Amino acid sequence: MSRQRRTVDFGAQDSGAVTIEFVVTLPLFLAALAFAFEFGNIFVAHQATVNNVRAASRYLSRSDMSASDITKATNMVRNGRLAGGTTPNYLTSINATVSMPAAASVQSGDVFEVRTRVDYPLSIFSLAGDNRATIPFVVVEDLRFVGS
Repeated sequence: MSRQRRTVDFGAQDSGAVTIEFVVTLPLFLAALAFAFEFGNIFVAHQATVNNVRAASRYLSRSDMSASDITKATNMVRNGRLAGGTTPNYLTSINATVSMPAAASVQSGDVFEVRTRVDYPLSIFSLAGDNRATIPFVVVEDLRFVGS
């Protein structure tokens, strides 16, 4: 009788139930938080790249398409400034390829595109030492050459 009573008493206790629920849900909550953080960083990087590519294509549409103008537009894609400057890690020449129109035989009214492919490194995996995990995205902006 006393053994059965101890079993019933043990089943009626709920003092550790909250701790068990917390231990089970904490990894899920942390994973969701890490995913939201990473997605936010990717979204900000994508929007910054879109703005830079759009500014570079606007600059090229009014330029004379010389080699120095192509270099300035590439600088604009990489860091948002014509003269160059500090490039974010995800827009370095290792992580991002920028293709511009060729400067030879460009006439007014020709349509070109500025294309940038970025392999955005995932920071969550870099904490574990794996820098190979990336999310690729491509930004393309068309431009009609008007000339200077």
